[in-house]
Amino acid sequence: MKLFVDDARTPPAHGFECAEDYEGAIFLIRYMTFEFATLDYDLGDGYTGLDILKFMHENKRYPQHLNIHSDHSEGRWLMKKYAEENFPADVKITMNSV
Repeated sequence: MKLFVDDARTPPAHGFECAEDYEGAIFLIRYMTFEFATLDYDLGDGYTGLDILKFMHENKRYPQHLNIHSDHSEGRWLMKKYAEENFPADVKITMNSV
C-alpha cells in the first residue's frame, strides 16, 4: 500500500491512501502497513511531516520507501535528517515531487 499526506496538493489519481492532516495520517499508519509513504512538511493543522516521522519511529511503523515532497526547504531537510538518523538503514529515503 501507498500513503500520500498533504493538506494542499491534489492526491495522486489512484493507488494511494490519502490524508490531509496529522490525525488522518496517524489513523492510517496505525491500522495499515505501507511500503511507500510520501509526506509534505506543512500540514496546516499545527503538525508537520516531521511529527508523522516521529510517530512512525516511536511505533516502529516504517515504510520500505519514504519520499519527502515538501516545498518547505528547511522542513524537507529536517525530515530527511530525522529519517536518516532514526529509521532502519534499509528504508529508502528520497525527496521528489509526486
